[in-house]
This record gives sequence, C-alpha cells and structure tokens, in this order.
Amino acid sequence: MRFISRVIALSLVAGLGACAHDGPAYSEAPAGVAVVDMTSGLKYVPATVTIKSGQTVQWRNKAFMSHTVTDDPAAVKDAAHVALPAGAAAFDSGEIKPGAVWSHAFTTPGTYRYVCKPHEGTGMMATVVVTAG
Repeated sequence: MRFISRVIALSLVAGLGACAHDGPAYSEAPAGVAVVDMTSGLKYVPATVTIKSGQTVQWRNKAFMSHTVTDDPAAVKDAAHVALPAGAAAFDSGEIKPGAVWSHAFTTPGTYRYVCKPHEGTGMMATVVVTAG
C-alpha cells in the first residue's frame, strides 16, 4: 500500500511539473515586447519593468497554478495595492493558466501597480513604469 501511495504522489508531482513547462509562456517573445514571468514562488519577475509609451508587456505564466494581472481597484481586495495614471483605463487579465501568456499595450505614461488577485494577500504585486515615447 505504501508503494502505491508513493507512485501516486510521484505521478501527481510529475504531472504538476509538466503543466508548468508547456505552452506559449516558453516560446520566444516578439521583438520589442517587455516580458514579465509569473512564478510558482508567487512573484512577478522582474518586479518592475520600464517601457516607453506604446510598448507592450507580455506576462508569461511559468507557474503550475493560475495567476492574474490586475490593476483595477474595483477588482482587488485592497485598492491601495494598485495604481494607474490619470486617464488610463484599468485592466484585468482574467485567469492566466499555466503555460499561457497575456499581453497589454500601454499608451498612457505613468506608474501602474498591479497584483495577482488570487495571491494578493501573499504580496504578489509588481509595477510597470511607462515613460513618454
């Protein structure tokens, strides 16, 4: 019985690991696109990215769990955790499954602070700084 339990546990771990290594998140990013990885360590890497107005940021979920990219004060637990410049529309990626990618083009200069909704309480937060083109 103990052997069967170990086989099942190893199969589950192997299956979780496979989920985190497939999909577009592991392909090459388009030229001129800034990349932020979402990790199983509940982090965005890098935590701050600086781009020019008009550029796109691509978030790549390299974790074995789903994440989000959200700067909408109405969609998070604590509105103080997010920020966006005056005149900029809030964004919310929705669920980004393991191995998936979500992109957003930034046209309004300023500082955007965003969170992962399911992991906001653990401090999964980061920043995009958009400079004038």
